[in-house]
Amino acid sequence: MKRDTVIGSSLIRPDALAKVQGRAPYVADIKLEKRDCLIGRALFPPYAHAKILSINTSRAEALSGVEVVMTAKDLPGLNGYGAAALDKPVLADKIVRYQGDPVAFVAACDKKTADKAVALIEVKYEPLFPQTDPKENLKPETPLIHEDHPMSKGTNISSSWRVERGNVIAALSRSDIVLENDFETQIVDHAYLETDSCIAEPDPVTGILHLITQGHSAQLNCRSLAAAFGLPHSKVHVTIPIVGGSFGGKEDSNLEVSVMAGVLALKTGKSVFCEYTREESFRNTGKRHATHSHRKLGATKEGILTAVAADITVNKGAYRSIDPIPQRMTMYGGGVYRVPNALVEARSVFTNQVYGCACRGLGVPQAMFIIESQMDDLARRLNMDPVELRLKNILRDGDTMITGQAIKKSQGLGLEKCIQAVCERIGWDKPLEQSDDPSIRRGRGIATIMYGTGTGYPTDGAHCFLNLQMDGSLMVGIATAELGQGGIIAMTQIASEAMGIPYNMVSVNYSDNHSSPEAGATVASRSTVFHGNAIINGCNILKDRMLCCAGQILGEDPRDLDIREGIVYTRQNKERSIPLTEAIKFAFSSQVPLTTTGSWYPPLNHLDPIMGQDTRMHTYTYGAQAVEISVDIGTGIYTLDRCVSAFDVGKAINPMCVEGQIEGGVTQGIGYAMMEKFELRNAMAVTDTYHTYLIPTSMDLPKLETILVEEPNELGPFGAKGIGEPPVTAAAPAIRNALFDAIDIPFYSLPITPIDVLDAIKKKKSPVVNRQERAATKNLEK
Repeated sequence: MKRDTVIGSSLIRPDALAKVQGRAPYVADIKLEKRDCLIGRALFPPYAHAKILSINTSRAEALSGVEVVMTAKDLPGLNGYGAAALDKPVLADKIVRYQGDPVAFVAACDKKTADKAVALIEVKYEPLFPQTDPKENLKPETPLIHEDHPMSKGTNISSSWRVERGNVIAALSRSDIVLENDFETQIVDHAYLETDSCIAEPDPVTGILHLITQGHSAQLNCRSLAAAFGLPHSKVHVTIPIVGGSFGGKEDSNLEVSVMAGVLALKTGKSVFCEYTREESFRNTGKRHATHSHRKLGATKEGILTAVAADITVNKGAYRSIDPIPQRMTMYGGGVYRVPNALVEARSVFTNQVYGCACRGLGVPQAMFIIESQMDDLARRLNMDPVELRLKNILRDGDTMITGQAIKKSQGLGLEKCIQAVCERIGWDKPLEQSDDPSIRRGRGIATIMYGTGTGYPTDGAHCFLNLQMDGSLMVGIATAELGQGGIIAMTQIASEAMGIPYNMVSVNYSDNHSSPEAGATVASRSTVFHGNAIINGCNILKDRMLCCAGQILGEDPRDLDIREGIVYTRQNKERSIPLTEAIKFAFSSQVPLTTTGSWYPPLNHLDPIMGQDTRMHTYTYGAQAVEISVDIGTGIYTLDRCVSAFDVGKAINPMCVEGQIEGGVTQGIGYAMMEKFELRNAMAVTDTYHTYLIPTSMDLPKLETILVEEPNELGPFGAKGIGEPPVTAAAPAIRNALFDAIDIPFYSLPITPIDVLDAIKKKKSPVVNRQERAATKNLEK
């Protein structure tokens, strides 16, 4: 029997052609088929912080075509919802905590009427001073953003975490070199293509409220919203069709339009469609957290790291949303390196700004920018090559992170291979060719990263439904969402290989909380590994049943049988075989179930919550990125000439999809480094269109060179690891380090714009030279 495999094959995604042809149905497309939908709109405040004194809706209610106007007193359930805490009001009642707090909802026959009605609502406010500085909000005398928040316990702190290991004070005092720096990272928008939207349909017969919406988990949407609707979870049916991008944002930003559509639908008894404009999506929805870090790094004169100490403050914004950022930034505080002594503390602080939520990388881009920048600073102090310094200190088999977790080769450890691959491809050991233009300086930079697969919480597991059909095909029901990452084809390939049937005989049903079991959200680069392992588990159960049935038909020991391409055969004599359909029919007539549930959990995390010592992740994805840049020292404009990335993915289930994930993540990382910044003035959004919020276009990018390193993860499906988020984490430090190499100026805040570069050049007292010029000068001095 031929042993062709679909694992490692770049099969075409089933949604690819439909998207190119404009036939893939997004939420707004589905609405076009529902002509009787009411349109829901919201009134938002002109202030980021204010008391609501009165609301008059009479003129809006009198407008022809208006079905209903709702304020907080009209809600059917709890006035609160959220993914981690039910702290975000459905409608602001007495106070506005940021400019995205809705004050009233309107449902009308069309958008024009709904918008007109919104404009007729009269609200009197008492403006309050917006509290925007998280450091100030830590002071005991500062007013509370939330008087009775369930998580903050009488403070403005949303969450906090610390990692402690060894004796940092003693280690720093003994270190030959101690670097001390302050780092700032900015607020960033997700810039997804499809704005937030939802269709809510009440069923008068069953009492079920059906939400056709966006998100990362239909089950999470249900749990986050049910109380606001006054319904049990079983009465909230959530389906998530193809999603037009998210990058973490729609894990909970979509809840804003979903709760609006849902309460309006329950109030009117009719279907309601709600959709944010681009401006509303910018102003209201969650962002990547801004951070400030004060950090010390100690080392010996030989370049061996001795200690790291960091104090991190995260701008949480108005609501908790998704908030493991302090945990993640402390956990990755030592980067990819052996650091025997560490004390890294972080807390996220409520302010009156737009809330911080999940964003691709979830705190790790901020952490890697800090540690990788300081590694290049250290290399400069030691007069050592940055790659040599990194190779002296990287984690190897048996080494432990600052959290105490041991790194295992058996779970995939391709970090050194990634470094070697990018250095060889970019020619790190060769002189960088300089420009003939005397105003141009060129430089190279490198960064290394690691990123855990999964959330690391004890609840982190996955389950799926599998149903064998009489014709030998397989139906798979999973909770994962298709956000553009290629999840459908990856799950199809895994099921095909595990069950031994052609991939075109597998049908994957996704993102429906009434037809798939709870399995965690499509986050934390976990779907391929967690859902993939659950599918393999379920397929193995079904396969064992079918082999037992086939054994009875063939008169063979089931242990000597296997299934390939829908044929059950004996391993010793492959000609002795039967179609899988015969075994299925035998099972069906013999009371052998054709359905099962597949499940998988990683090893249980052992946690010390006081010292932050744990075994949080079952595996890590490793990567390295090297870039070349050219800087015009007369204008500050710099261009990215080359970008080479290598990532240890364990096993690429679908290499084309994996490369797409890497190139997309790298592009976002480039934007994070060079241009993207969500600006606010008095806590009100300034950048609310793509005219003012810049993201990279194809004209800003070089050809992205991608190298796949495959060091199998023994706990992954066919050796795979997660790859959705790691690629976004390396670009910012790599570009920063290339700038340092090119113009001899270190930067400690993001983004690094041409204005920042030019300003730094003007302030620099010594001539602007690159690494090669510095080396030549030192040789002359010798």
